[in-house]
Amino acid sequence: MPGHCLMGCFKETDLLQIMKSYTALNYGFSFFTKNPDPDQDGCTGFSPDKSTPPAGPCPEWDGQNIYLAKSSKQDAIAINAGTTIAKPTSSIVAITEAVRMGRMHPDGPKRVKIVLGGWSDYARIGSAENGVKAAKLYGKFVAHTFADGVDIDMEHLTPYDRMGDEFDGLVAFINQLRIELDDVATQWASNAAAKKAAMQSEYNSLEDWKKTNVAHYYETNFKYLDEVAANPVPYLEISWTTRFNAFLPSDNVWNYLTPDSQIPEKNYETDNEGQRLWPRAGKNIDTVNVMAYDAGGIGINMTTVLRNFVAYSGDPSIAAKVNIGFEPGEQAAGGVWEGMDADKEYARYAYENGYGGAMIWAANPNPTQAPEGSKLCPQVAAALVDVVHPVYAWGAANWTKCTSSGWWPGTFAGDLLVV
Repeated sequence: MPGHCLMGCFKETDLLQIMKSYTALNYGFSFFTKNPDPDQDGCTGFSPDKSTPPAGPCPEWDGQNIYLAKSSKQDAIAINAGTTIAKPTSSIVAITEAVRMGRMHPDGPKRVKIVLGGWSDYARIGSAENGVKAAKLYGKFVAHTFADGVDIDMEHLTPYDRMGDEFDGLVAFINQLRIELDDVATQWASNAAAKKAAMQSEYNSLEDWKKTNVAHYYETNFKYLDEVAANPVPYLEISWTTRFNAFLPSDNVWNYLTPDSQIPEKNYETDNEGQRLWPRAGKNIDTVNVMAYDAGGIGINMTTVLRNFVAYSGDPSIAAKVNIGFEPGEQAAGGVWEGMDADKEYARYAYENGYGGAMIWAANPNPTQAPEGSKLCPQVAAALVDVVHPVYAWGAANWTKCTSSGWWPGTFAGDLLVV
């Protein structure tokens, strides 16, 4: 509840502004590892000379918990087998609120999914058995938050595969997740009713002064959960975030380089990861977000990248699923942003040639870590609206629009309804 947020309370007005230009957002990251570390993609200790940078133990998931923070933090576990809809973790409370404000956004509904990732923060799946276990937990995660699905942000699979069966694990996860999400859809309304009943009991047990302080939160959620139960079940989506080199021709793995780009001395270890995944799980992937950034020293022709996904996946239907991805401002790995004009042109190519649209990393860059990105990302997002003409995917339901502070109209004195 407001004021008691172990995973952090939202600044509701800021969140609504961040969401404004988008039709879909991914809430990240949740992960398997007890110690999230974005530098653990090298799996040092496994390579023969133990020199593969950056260092990282790449531990295998223990099959027990999904985390939203380092395991040493209070209430870091987002969900496990013991989590119930009546006793949510603080992670579930936080994500549920992000999903709610997406659906009730004053500019119309936004889809919000939970992210499994991010690229090297996670422990290895390690096996098909673990993939099935993880899918069951993520199905439960969606059921308890009413999220619109799951995004899988694992674009460095090959190093992990040297230590276990990472592709088998991910394939099992995706295919089982489709089964789990379809099952969640059958219990959507009853879950909403159970959630409301639990919250009502919790609210009734509060002292009167506490009820006064948090009435707008509970009253908003009571009415929202009624709408969740009354509206059609949203399509529960599986998306996959990967890199620009996921699909390549075998005789020219550098075909996406711009004419003025130097050819790196070594091939990327992750080349053609998509070809190892798509034939086995592509039918259950609804959206593909392509990271065409974070690549220092090379220039990327993003139109070629888009064409590669169609030509070398063996699946012409993939085009409509693919979003070309941009990272305005600061980039990791020495990458350099191509600029606003280039992003608009690549996005226009995607729109005019039947691709899915555009993706931006990130909706909320940290102003301290990425001062330029924190300014540029919302500018690029706003500029692309008139280029790709985004629409709410899989239809829209009848959602009440929240106020400028994120609450149900009339539940908070002095609040304004944005129209």
